[in-house]
Amino acid sequence: MRRVYYSLYGRLLDKELLLRSYKKVRRAGGAAGIDGQTLAQFGERLDDNLLQLLNELKTKQYRALPVKRVEIPKADGGVRSLGIPSVRDRVVQQAVNELLTPIFEEQFHPSSFGYRPNRSCHDAISKATMFIRRYGLKHVVDMDLSKCFDRLGLPISVRQAGHITPFGN
Repeated sequence: MRRVYYSLYGRLLDKELLLRSYKKVRRAGGAAGIDGQTLAQFGERLDDNLLQLLNELKTKQYRALPVKRVEIPKADGGVRSLGIPSVRDRVVQQAVNELLTPIFEEQFHPSSFGYRPNRSCHDAISKATMFIRRYGLKHVVDMDLSKCFDRLGLPISVRQAGHITPFGN
C-alpha cells in the first residue's frame, strides 16, 4: 500500500533545514544565477539571507527567479543547454530535496541507479554484471534517451508526485 504524506510545506519552514541546505549547496559549488549573486556573497550575509528566505516561505511570497541559461559546447559539435538557478533558489531546492528524497526513495525500483543517493554507475555495472552471469546473457544494449529531461515535461512529474504528496502548492 502506498503511503500518502501531508503537511510537508510546514516542514520546509525551518531555519536549520535551510542552513543545512545552504552548506550542501556551498560544498557543491557552482556559478552565480541570473541575479549575479555568488555563493560567497550569499554567505557574507548568510543569517539575513536565510531569514529573508524563511519569511518569504512562511508568508508564501517566495518566488523562484528565472534560471540563467548557458550553452556548453559538446564534443560532437552540439551544445548542452544548462539552467543555473540563483543561490537562494538552490538553497530552497536543496531543502525540498531533503524533505522529498526519503519519501520518493521507497517508490523507486531496486535496479534504478540514476540520480539517487548512495548509488553510483559502479553499482549499476555490478548489477548488470550479476544479471549477465545469472541468466547467461550474451548481449548488452547501450542506449541513451536523448534529452530525456527536456522532453519528460514538468506536468507529468508533478502529477505523479501528487499521488504521494497531495499538498496542492
